[in-house]
Amino acid sequence: MRTLLLAGLLSLNANFALANDCEIEFEGHLQLENRVLTIETDEHKKIVINQQNQLFVNGEKIQLSTYQQNLVSDYYAGIYAAAPQAAAIATDAIKLASVTVGEVFSELLGNDADAINGLTDKLDELGEHIQMNFYASNGDIRLNSNDFTEGNFLGHEWEDEFEEAIEEVVSNSIGHLLISIGSEILFSGGDMDAFERKMERFGQDIEQRVDFQSSELEARADALCMSLVAVDKIEEKLQGSVDELAELNVVQITAKPQAM
Repeated sequence: MRTLLLAGLLSLNANFALANDCEIEFEGHLQLENRVLTIETDEHKKIVINQQNQLFVNGEKIQLSTYQQNLVSDYYAGIYAAAPQAAAIATDAIKLASVTVGEVFSELLGNDADAINGLTDKLDELGEHIQMNFYASNGDIRLNSNDFTEGNFLGHEWEDEFEEAIEEVVSNSIGHLLISIGSEILFSGGDMDAFERKMERFGQDIEQRVDFQSSELEARADALCMSLVAVDKIEEKLQGSVDELAELNVVQITAKPQAM
């Protein structure tokens, strides 16, 4: 069963970019739809920034100084840029995980194409789910904090779905897996140590091949985190500069990546 543990470890390794040291949560409700940013605070204040970067609070247009307008524009731009970055990171992590775990199951199951195709289909569905969280049907960028578990922007819901897909394939293919492992041990003359050494070499080979891509994903996740840290700081400036935004505290950074 060592190889099954390897599959689990590889799945977590491929998804770590989604659960990095950066934890970003949304307080209240934030929605980006049709290029209009709408925020509803916990105090039931409705804040809208439209495509022209005009600010409305509870339906009233707020007159801004040049400094305040620049803050509003930067705030909108930061959130607008974060959605496709997060979508790309999540999608690429799933692709990497699909290739990695697919190779593990191919090694174990050989020509059992149905099981491998089932895994691929599950991961394709997960990729589509991720895209739906960040893109409207017409291709426009969208974002809705209600789509994320407890408002956590880089949460574990996709990782959980990924693990469920792996568990389902393992469950459906357990008979084939046991036969395959038994055959491998027999071909090794019953030498369990030889079988384990083969699996370790196989795992090391995959790890080396995905290491660079995983590091690149981690760097992108850190960059996204830092860009949202900047948005959080702009939010603080808006709180102190625009009276109507004194309650604006939507973006919450509870952990930050270490500076490179």
